[in-house]
Amino acid sequence: MGNSTGSMFYMFIIVIGVYIIGMLAFLGFQQIKKRLNKRRDLKFQERRDRHG
Repeated sequence: MGNSTGSMFYMFIIVIGVYIIGMLAFLGFQQIKKRLNKRRDLKFQERRDRHG
């Protein structure tokens, strides 16, 4: 059991790393989605202002 502490430490670091990478990816996709929705709303607003 002398080396189990080290391997558990590495497993903990890997889990934390995967969590951080997952959260960054999730937040990045949310930002991209928000920008695309904003761009789409502006395009529809311009079209509505021109025609209506």
